[in-house]
Amino acid sequence: MDLSGTYGTLGGPNITINSLTKDKISFILSDTDLSVANALRRVMIAEVPTVAIDMVEFEANTTVLADEFLAHRLGMIPIDSRDVEKLRYTRDCTCSQYCPECSVELTLHVKCTDDRTKYVTSRDLISSNPSFVPVIQDKHDPGVLLVKLRKGHELKLKCIAKKGVAKEHAKWSPVCGVSFEYDPYNKLRHTSYWFEEDEKAEW
Repeated sequence: MDLSGTYGTLGGPNITINSLTKDKISFILSDTDLSVANALRRVMIAEVPTVAIDMVEFEANTTVLADEFLAHRLGMIPIDSRDVEKLRYTRDCTCSQYCPECSVELTLHVKCTDDRTKYVTSRDLISSNPSFVPVIQDKHDPGVLLVKLRKGHELKLKCIAKKGVAKEHAKWSPVCGVSFEYDPYNKLRHTSYWFEEDEKAEW
């Protein structure tokens, strides 16, 4: 398929990376149409596969939060998905419900036996596959807070994480936000900025 001339006088998309960190990237997309920039934004938000907790089985929950509330919080925990291509989608797997080929099992068991409040975070989740673990920024990162326990409270559960995309559910979105700004410095003079010429005439 010949795509020459698709962009007319434009030579095709060019990307210039301004900054790149562990969890953020800033770049300039030039020599292309505005619709391409928006399409790229939408793909990053909704069509990049990741791994997220999809099923939660509670064995014990004597915390102040209901099972459904905790299940929702668990689903939103970001999981390292760099090896997501090694997993199958559940719909493409031959198993009846889940297996190591299409899912990852995470377990959590925390009990408070002290008079002090105990914090349960994503660090307490133990993964059956070391390639898919909750995202931790560094050794000082306490993890995502799930619930606080007082003496006598216990939380024991099993999670099944699966591969998916954010078009199905927002928990599979790989980004917290994607935005773009068209000609931010108005170099192309496509925008006429309003300014007050006559105070009496304007007001």
